[in-house]
Order: sequence, then C-alpha cells, then structure tokens
Amino acid sequence: TFHPGSVFKPVVAISALEESAIDKSFTYTDPGVITVNGYSYSNWFLTEYGRTEGTIGLTRAIARSTDTFFYKIGEMVGPNNIAKWADTFGLNQTTGIDIPGETLGLIPTTDWKQKQIGESWFLGDTYHMSIGQGYVAITPVEENHYIAAIASNGNLCQPHFNAAFPEKCEKINLSQNNLDLVKEGMQEACESGGTAYTFFDFPATHGGQTIACKTGTAEVATDGTPHAWFVLFTPVQKPQVVATILVEHGGQGSQVAGPVARKIMDYYFASKQSNTSN
Repeated sequence: TFHPGSVFKPVVAISALEESAIDKSFTYTDPGVITVNGYSYSNWFLTEYGRTEGTIGLTRAIARSTDTFFYKIGEMVGPNNIAKWADTFGLNQTTGIDIPGETLGLIPTTDWKQKQIGESWFLGDTYHMSIGQGYVAITPVEENHYIAAIASNGNLCQPHFNAAFPEKCEKINLSQNNLDLVKEGMQEACESGGTAYTFFDFPATHGGQTIACKTGTAEVATDGTPHAWFVLFTPVQKPQVVATILVEHGGQGSQVAGPVARKIMDYYFASKQSNTSN
C-alpha cells in the first residue's frame, strides 16, 4: 500500500458534493498556507513557486491540485464522511481481482485512530487525509478501480486478468451532476493550465480524443523522495482505457509518472489506428 497523495482528491471532492458541504458554485481564495495551532499546511504552488492560486472553484482546484482548497472542503465535510465515500468507491477493501495475495488498503476514521493509536482525531489529520496523506494508504489496483468507477459514471466493477471472468458490477448511488463536475476538473488537469502538462496536446495528436487525468505526488517519511502517481481515462465521454501509474520514490507525479502515462497512451492509440487502417 502507498499514500495516494492527490490522486485521492477526486473522492474527497465527491464526498463534499454528495454531503452538500459544497456545490458547483462554491469558491475558495487560496491563502497559500493555512496555520492551525502553530502548524502550517501549505499548498504545493506556494512551496514550489511562492505563488497563490487566487479565488477558484472545484474544477479549477482539481485541475491545479490546490491543497488548501482540499484542506478546507475536507474540514467542511469531515473525515468520517470522506471515509464513507472512499468506502463506497471500494478504497477500504480488496477489489477481488483474480490473483492471490491482494493487499487491503486503509481509509482511517476518527474511531479507527482512537482504537488503533489511542489518540483523538485532530484537524491536522483531516487536512492530511483530504490530500491523500496521513494515515490514508491504498494499492494501485484500488486506485485504478475507483477511477474506473468515476470514468463509467458510478459503475464499480470487479477487475480481472482472465478475459473469461464474468462481469460483476454494482452501481454507486450518486449524482450524475456531481460526477460530471469531478470529471470536468480532471479533464481540465490535462489541458493548458492544469498540472498534467505532458497531455496538453493529446487531443490534437490523437484525432480529438478527450482525456481526463489527475497527478499525484505523495510524500513519504523514508528517504524523502515522494511517490509519483498519475491516473487517467480516455475518451472522456465513452472511456476505452483507464490507467494508473505509480513510480515508487520517483518524484513529482507530473514530471515522472505523467510521461510514462503519455507513452502508454501514445502506443495504445497508435496501435488502434494501425489496426483500423489494416
């Protein structure tokens, strides 16, 4: 299991929307850093470039992966509601994939921390959870599983390697409007101004194929080099491909995992075009 970092943010966004903590008109002015009881929680844009995002809404926050926005909506919706929706998307259980030894992820709750660690839950824990850090830990196949559910408008389907495996899906009960907002933000992440700069020209180079994605850079305590994540699905309206790339201790998701994802997608669509031509 790994901290997912910002690839966890889509489910945080969905939890805030579904619990009516925010709506599509909600905006937040990024201060760059939030300080609580002497502890500072920064946005990556301030840390990397010394700048703030200004006033932004949900889709822009997803596209820019704005940490302070997610700290705030995480605080508004609460950790247990985030956990509830993460559970709904299968992030606190095995996927049932048809190979042995699948590892179980961890989505913490306030009760979990009290029972397992013997401490109360703090606001800082909520902030860390809201950006996929802290106690949150998932497997790459769990990540791919939940992103596939977003891509398919709430169909959570058991993944498998064996093509003869019978389809087993369940429909998640959530608003299509809320899903569309999250997908819009993920599509903007792959466009100019988003964090996934390696995909800005993707539609032009692949016959107008739309793409939705999310970058992730998950901090770790061991050697200090973060895990690099990248998730995507394409085409947005009728997905053919869902992909999750994780480079352990690779660095920035956009700089390291993003180019790997681009090579995979270039190969996929080039091969598809070749087969069509033949």
